[in-house]
Amino acid sequence: MAEAKRKLFHMFRVSRKLALLSGGFLFVLGASGTAALVFAPANIIPGYEEETSGHCKTVYQSEFRRGKEKRLIAVISGDDLEPRERVKTGLRLARHLSETINPDLVIVQVADQRGPTTRAELRGYAIGAEIVYAPVPTRTLAVSQPWEVRYVNTLPSSTGYYFGDRVNMPQSEIEAVAQEIELVAGCDGDLVEEEAEIVAASGDAEPAKAAGH
Repeated sequence: MAEAKRKLFHMFRVSRKLALLSGGFLFVLGASGTAALVFAPANIIPGYEEETSGHCKTVYQSEFRRGKEKRLIAVISGDDLEPRERVKTGLRLARHLSETINPDLVIVQVADQRGPTTRAELRGYAIGAEIVYAPVPTRTLAVSQPWEVRYVNTLPSSTGYYFGDRVNMPQSEIEAVAQEIELVAGCDGDLVEEEAEIVAASGDAEPAKAAGH
């Protein structure tokens, strides 16, 4: 019986070297207060904020006619930093406006939330992406295919301007981004902030031009 107990003890006995290493490691972590940070999930660490994107607010919205066509332009400000995410938000909003207002052509221009806030300033380098959507291309003279997407291939500056190369997104890539949209909806900022400036125009009203276009 005594021999059996000794064998069982040896099976579970931790080596002295391993015990010293483990103890020293835990002591250092405990003394520095980092043990909890190493093993705790990131989302329960005080001060941790999960990166968010896709939020926007409509700054300006206008409906106008070009001949027999009904067109709509919206300028939005958002929190998307990466070009692909800006395009995704613009695509989502373009589809939402198309389904709710039914224009022949929708133009959505995406600006940064830290950038200019007045209509006069929201042009040129303040525009990080432009999405043009024609649900039925044959009903407009502006495009020959449903989507046209242009964006500035850079992150916005700290003041909300885009200084970089301007890219025309291929149709295959536009379709890939569109597939990532889980819910077609308007800007969530429109629900809690003051209403966007919405005007109805007629004649030859023209949308603002993004830099380089």
